[in-house]
Amino acid sequence: MPSFGHTSQGVNLTNFRVLQQSAGKRDTGGKYRTPFEWSQESSEQVAVGSNENQMSSTLRFTSNVLQNAAAHQVSTDLGSVENALRDKINHTDKLRAALQQSLDEIFAEIREVTSLRAHMEDRLSKVQSKMELNSARLQTRDARPGRERTMDGVEKTLLNQQGLVSNFEMKVKRSIDHLSSELNSLDQVRQKLEADLRDKISAINVDNAVLNISLDGVADDSALTKKYDSLMKTPHTWERTTEENVRSARHWLVDSSRLRKAVRHAIHNSREVEHQMNRDLNSQMMTKLSHTSNMKMDVENKLSQVRDEQAKAISMRGSLSKALAAKRGPLQQAKDRLAARKSRPEREHVQDAVEAALANEIANLGAIITQLSNKLNSVDKEIAQLDATASMLEDNIRDKVSALSVDQRMVLLDGRVNVTTAPPSTVFSSMSNASSPRTMTMRRIQELEGELTSARRDREGLEASVTQLRGVYN
Repeated sequence: MPSFGHTSQGVNLTNFRVLQQSAGKRDTGGKYRTPFEWSQESSEQVAVGSNENQMSSTLRFTSNVLQNAAAHQVSTDLGSVENALRDKINHTDKLRAALQQSLDEIFAEIREVTSLRAHMEDRLSKVQSKMELNSARLQTRDARPGRERTMDGVEKTLLNQQGLVSNFEMKVKRSIDHLSSELNSLDQVRQKLEADLRDKISAINVDNAVLNISLDGVADDSALTKKYDSLMKTPHTWERTTEENVRSARHWLVDSSRLRKAVRHAIHNSREVEHQMNRDLNSQMMTKLSHTSNMKMDVENKLSQVRDEQAKAISMRGSLSKALAAKRGPLQQAKDRLAARKSRPEREHVQDAVEAALANEIANLGAIITQLSNKLNSVDKEIAQLDATASMLEDNIRDKVSALSVDQRMVLLDGRVNVTTAPPSTVFSSMSNASSPRTMTMRRIQELEGELTSARRDREGLEASVTQLRGVYN
């Protein structure tokens, strides 16, 4: 295509025109010219006219070619700009959709974590109530008499449960702290996603407004009124920033899901141990009450036997006293007879049968009286021992009654009506619906759904990483 201002042979039209005009202004000075000059001048002017016509034609041709080329270039550029804008809008909309999906998942995860934290806080209050209940039970059991203060199964179970509940309280507090930290991280991710999403929506609106600009000028659109002072990014950096935000959101979603699963698993295991400990404690308390009551009945039966034996001993003592009193008269009679026989004349002092019979009677009565006296002393000692034993048994019974009263008050601290009824479900967790098969099945279903969601997010993250790597190597 010839350039503007030149002929097809490359002659500058402006310079050529100046030379022709200079040659045509020759002055003859009022003299006659030769016919040749006159003819030559006309020929030259005709040539100049031909050259002017040729230059004008060339100029018109180049102008038409330039206009056609410019119109084609403008049409091509406008189509390229519109295609680039549409591609950009579609690409930005895909990123916006990914951001919106990640943001929805973040909101859902925040709701799950918030709900779990509220559940854990409620669980913490119940655990603290359980600790207060255990402390009250231990303090109540301290009021037992000294004889009844034994390291029995109830005491061991209470101490073990106190340690278990204390550890469980620390675990619940740590879980709440972890969930709070996770909520803060999710909230930061949410803020980044929302800011990026707002920018993407604004960018889509601006690009749509740019796409709607007509040949008449800039449309009156509010999307074009706000200006941002920032550095221009490359397409790779622009896309990578959003992809990093989405990957970060998926990472925190997976991490939060794993944390919720770990917290639920730990709490479930701890609650199972707590439920078993509650069942053992309730069984130990009922066994202790029954054992103490049976021992009290045994002691009462033994006290009744001791009192019966004491009454029999007292009756025997009376009988022995009567027998001893009955033997003292014949002994004194025999002694008096023997003394009276001493008054016989000396010639009549002989060891006859009467003397031997009296001496034998006195000896036998003395031996019987001695045996009866010893037996009476033994019966007196036995009566005293039986009375001491009865007093000891009575003290034991009073201690058993006091211990039963203390243990019953300790059992009733959990809010049950009497010791024969089951404990409330708020205290005795094995009676609650949390351990029912349906609830356990629903909890397992929720855990499996959480695992599927985590696996899906891991897969999406891997696919995004593979896509990014392919784009880098391509």
